[in-house]
Amino acid sequence: MSITEPLDDLGTCLVTGAAGFLGSHLVRRLLDEGYPVRAVIRNTPLDLEHPKLEIVKGDIEDAPRMLELCEGIDTVFHTAAHLALLGGSAASAAYRQAAYDANVGGVENLVAACYAQGVSRFVHTSSIDVCFNSEENLEMNGNTPYATNMSCLYTETKIEGEKLVLAANGERGLLTTSLRPDGIYGPGNNLMLDEMFKQVTKGRLVATIGFPGALHDHIYVDNLVHAEILVAKHLVPGSPVCGKAYFVTDNHPMHLFEFMRPLIEGLGYKMPRLNIPYRPVIAFLRLWQFLHFRIGLPAPLFGPHEVRKLAISHCASSTEAERDFGYQPVVRPDDAMEHCLAHYKERLVSIRSLNPPQ
Repeated sequence: MSITEPLDDLGTCLVTGAAGFLGSHLVRRLLDEGYPVRAVIRNTPLDLEHPKLEIVKGDIEDAPRMLELCEGIDTVFHTAAHLALLGGSAASAAYRQAAYDANVGGVENLVAACYAQGVSRFVHTSSIDVCFNSEENLEMNGNTPYATNMSCLYTETKIEGEKLVLAANGERGLLTTSLRPDGIYGPGNNLMLDEMFKQVTKGRLVATIGFPGALHDHIYVDNLVHAEILVAKHLVPGSPVCGKAYFVTDNHPMHLFEFMRPLIEGLGYKMPRLNIPYRPVIAFLRLWQFLHFRIGLPAPLFGPHEVRKLAISHCASSTEAERDFGYQPVVRPDDAMEHCLAHYKERLVSIRSLNPPQ
């Protein structure tokens, strides 16, 4: 199937989660390309000024507010999400409801607002988690079914949210698509690398779990932003991207701890020699998670779902994205990690200047 002729102009764009890691990079790229942007933030400020940028506050759970903010919008990029990474039968009703309100109800509100305001295009940021079934799979693609082993509320609610987006395609003039990245990384406030940086610099990374870790194909944030804008430009009638979900990656699978090695060693630290099998860790965390919800024990630093993803190999292919909308990574993995290392070296120097050795 040939690639459809893309749009030249996305019109006025709305970005949810605009103060987040992906959202903030996407806003900057859209502005660089000359698009007017309405950036939706919640509590975290977006430290950015531009004559074509409008920063507004709003919760995706607030249907009237979403209706108001979608007025005059041509393209919606939905990057906001609630990271409910715990789960299990003991999950509290409040925890479950918060995840559904954001990741399902929020999508419903945005889609309804797009219908009412005549929005043309909707790009949804999903996750590889919607197909991660807690078992090895190195050939995930568009035919891979949704997960049935719901190890956390994030997976469960992101599946339902993505289904809503794809079902909305073609309704009332709205064209929709979904991207499924795994392990978005880059310099800045990045959850995955920030946590590793924190553990390493505080001397807490004393062992690996399931070394060398799962085989992943992560995606550098600039590559994902490129995919978001590129797929939006292909949301035109008759395009194969309409109503379809796509995995997007760096096209460079690596075991997790080998992926992290250049960052850890580049900061002057050593990879731990001690390795812990992952199955006992998951059993322990399942108990901790249960006690957290049942008796109020503090939440575990990592949930069972995160350790499963850390230790069980799962890789997706970007072949369909390349075929249908011409996606190719624009930043090589080696260059991407160099950018990340430079950023975290600066942070380390800053931390040490504030806390000099006695």
